[in-house]
Amino acid sequence: MTVLPDQAAAARLLRIEDVPADSWLPLLGERDLFLLPGWMEVGPGTYGGGLRDARAALAERDGTAVAGTAGWLFDGECTEDLCRPDVLMEIPAQRGAPLFPTLLAGGWYDSRVAHRLGDGAPADLAAVVDALEGWGASEGAASVCWPSVDEREKELIALLNERGYRRFPLSPRWALEGPWAGFDDYLKQITSKRRVSVRSERRRVRDAGITCRTVPLTRELARPLVELAEENVTRHGGRVDLDRYAEWVAALTGITDGRAEAHLAERDGRIVGCVVSSTYAGRVYALFPGFDYEQIAGLPVYFELAYYHLVEHAAAHGFHAVEYGPAADEAKHHRGCVAYRQALWIRGLTPQAERLLTEVSADAAERSPGGAAGPAPAGGST
Repeated sequence: MTVLPDQAAAARLLRIEDVPADSWLPLLGERDLFLLPGWMEVGPGTYGGGLRDARAALAERDGTAVAGTAGWLFDGECTEDLCRPDVLMEIPAQRGAPLFPTLLAGGWYDSRVAHRLGDGAPADLAAVVDALEGWGASEGAASVCWPSVDEREKELIALLNERGYRRFPLSPRWALEGPWAGFDDYLKQITSKRRVSVRSERRRVRDAGITCRTVPLTRELARPLVELAEENVTRHGGRVDLDRYAEWVAALTGITDGRAEAHLAERDGRIVGCVVSSTYAGRVYALFPGFDYEQIAGLPVYFELAYYHLVEHAAAHGFHAVEYGPAADEAKHHRGCVAYRQALWIRGLTPQAERLLTEVSADAAERSPGGAAGPAPAGGST
C-alpha cells in the first residue's frame, strides 16, 4: 500500500488508561494479546519494579485509527529480565548502565505495531515509532528498545533498520500450531517414536496419582501459584519478588479480553504444578509454569501439564495454537513446536548509550564472524 505524504497518518500519545477501545481493538490481530487495553494497563514486567511511566501511540488517518502500540519507561532498578536490554544483550548491569532509563516499545513479547489487516503502511508505522521516540526523549530516556521483534515483522524491521537501530538475536520462542480435533489428532502430527514416549509419560503421571484440570484464574490462587513459580525460577538461577509478582498475577484476573486460566496438576487435593495462561483470538499463551519439585521428583509432570494437557484443553475449546516463550528448545521441538526467531532492536538516544551499543555490536561481531549484531538487511533476514 502506498501512502502519499499528504495522506500520512498523524500519531497522538495517550495515557494507556485513556486508549479508546473502539479505535484500538480493531487494530489487533491474533498475535496482539499483550496490546489489549487490559494487558497494557497491567504492563510488561511491572512486577519487576522500576516502571516510571507508560504511553500508547495511536496513528490516525482521515479520522480512522490505522496503527498503534505502547511504550513503558523503565529505570535501572527493574528486576524483570525481559524488560532489561542489558540482560537481553548479555552484558553486565554495570556496563549496561548508560542504556537507562530505557523505553521499552511494542510489548515485552512479540513486540510490534498493531495495525488493521491489509494496512500497516510504512508511513503509519513511522508515525507510531516517531511518537514513542519523541516521548521517550522528552522523558530523559537514554535508549529505545523493541525487546522481542518477530522475524515476520518485515515492515517494522525495515523501518527500525533504516532508523539506525541495532539488532541482537534472541533465543527463539515456540508455538504448537493446530488446530486439533482432539489429542489423538495431535499425536498423528509427531513421529511414531515420539508417540510411544508421550503415551509412556502420560501413563507414569497418571499412575502416580496426579491429575490435571483447568480453572479460571482467581485472586485467591495468585499467591500459591506464584510460590510454585518461584521454585521454578530459582531452580534456573532467577529471582522473584513474591509480593509484587502475586499482585501482578492477581491483576491478570481483571483482563476481560484475554481470558486468564490456571492449569493445575494435583495429587491428593494438593497442587503440585501449574501453568498460568491467557487466551486471545484462539491462541493460548502459556505465561509461566511452577512446580513443587519435591512432590514431582522423577515424574514428567512438566510435559504432561505444559504440553499434553494444554493441547487437550485447546482442542476441547476450539483454540488453534499454544504459545510458549524461549528456553527448553529440545523439549519443545520433540513435542512438535515450531520455532519463531526473534531479535532485540535497540537505539541509543544519548551519545553514551550509542557508544556502548557500538562497542557491544563490535564485540558480538567479533564472537560471530557472520555478524551476530548490528543492522540487518531491510526485510529482516536473519
